[in-house]
Amino acid sequence: MKRISVYILMLFCFVSLFGCATNPVTGRAQLMLVSEQQEITMGQQAAPSLNWEFGGEYRDRELDAYLSAVVKKIWGVSERPDLPVSFSIQNTSIPNAFAIPGYVAITRGLLFHLENEAQFAAIMGHETGHVMARHSASRISRGYLQQMGLGLAGTVFANAGGADALLALGSLGSSLLLLKYDRSQELEADRIGVAYSARLGYDPYEAITAHEQLALAAEQYLQRVGKTSRSGGFMSDILSTHPRKDVRVDEIKGMITSLPSYKIVGDGKHASRFMAKTAGLREAQKAYYIHDDAERAFEKKEYAGAEQLVNRAIAMNARQAPFYSLRGMIALSQKQNAVAIKDFEQALSIDNEYQPAHFGIGVGEYKNSRPARALDHIKKSLSLYPGHSGSLYVAGLCNHELDRPQEALDYF
Repeated sequence: MKRISVYILMLFCFVSLFGCATNPVTGRAQLMLVSEQQEITMGQQAAPSLNWEFGGEYRDRELDAYLSAVVKKIWGVSERPDLPVSFSIQNTSIPNAFAIPGYVAITRGLLFHLENEAQFAAIMGHETGHVMARHSASRISRGYLQQMGLGLAGTVFANAGGADALLALGSLGSSLLLLKYDRSQELEADRIGVAYSARLGYDPYEAITAHEQLALAAEQYLQRVGKTSRSGGFMSDILSTHPRKDVRVDEIKGMITSLPSYKIVGDGKHASRFMAKTAGLREAQKAYYIHDDAERAFEKKEYAGAEQLVNRAIAMNARQAPFYSLRGMIALSQKQNAVAIKDFEQALSIDNEYQPAHFGIGVGEYKNSRPARALDHIKKSLSLYPGHSGSLYVAGLCNHELDRPQEALDYF
């Protein structure tokens, strides 16, 4: 028992000495084992891969410039305005928005459902609030602390045969501690986002309608993919960390009534300019619904049906790189390598930075027994999406064919 007490005292002292920080938003002391610079570095390292996990960027320069300006205004009235920031629209129909230090994003699928600039500002304010209140850093710190605690406890009980059981209990706790954000953090981000909206002259009550639009977008998305919120998967994970709709609406109303005096600019919504700027995306979304159906057919190996659907999407909107890339993947799956490469090249003629097309050409060229040409595109794929497992594997295969065993092993 004395040894246990010593380890617990050591852990307590470590946290006391190195784990306290002041929350830049609330001013309260909180557990924090991650410095601000470490937080920024982690964000910069994570952003490229995170970008492609959500489909890459939706390309519309005018829309991106307009929305980026709104995000920078929000950033400017925040508690840490000097932090670096970039914004992007993620090219997926999954309705979501997220932020990490230095990087803020909203998906095409959620943007499509918003009705005005104030709703967009409310969602971006909420996500910015997570960064400013250091919610990710706090979550990481709790994970570090848990690992430290489990490591110390495992050492204590190693000779008593209890370490395995303790670690099993600890891993169960990790699944709860390491949710994207916990419910209290979601409500705190709501409170912060509402304050930002009011400071900028937006109608803060649009935060409520923004939440309602998010709920509608999630429901419609799940219906399209034939799932429910209880089916598991990414959308279920998102919903599991958010307070219930009625609770959240009541909470936001209370936050608004407790705001200091604020002045609404214009009508506080700015729907007309928002709808004008997002018109192209709204039109493209119609074709993306067909593309999404084609993707699901492809995943089921229903290649003929998938090809028919993606051709319909292309007929509706011929300027979307993902459409040609998907058609290329369908051709690859049917061993039509030359046809596939042409489709991937067509995708790159629209967006030369479209990572899946570089990967697709790499696969096609490897299958055509041209490993050197394949490797050029695979390296480009990895420069855009570091750590992409498929690209790493094909790079290993190419180096093996080129008689470079050490390079192949490194990639594998």
